[in-house]
Amino acid sequence: MTHDHSPHDHKARCEAALEQLFDFLDGELDDSLEAELKVHVERCKPCFDRADFERRFLEVIATARAEERCPKALKDRVIATLRAQGLQA
Repeated sequence: MTHDHSPHDHKARCEAALEQLFDFLDGELDDSLEAELKVHVERCKPCFDRADFERRFLEVIATARAEERCPKALKDRVIATLRAQGLQA
């Protein structure tokens, strides 16, 4: 991403930022690219809003996954049914 300020270059930087957004949010970018993307997101309201939305979305999903567990009784019934059908569970 360059620091040219023409509308075309800004749009290209936004597109590049959004293509790498999930890697950025997951901390999977190398340090220099992460720093560059962070600066862009902090300075670009549309990209900031999108990154903030996606970050919050991922947090909600992570929380829901941690909280939702299959009830033991249901798990036991499924295993019993599989075994009754001759399948190993």
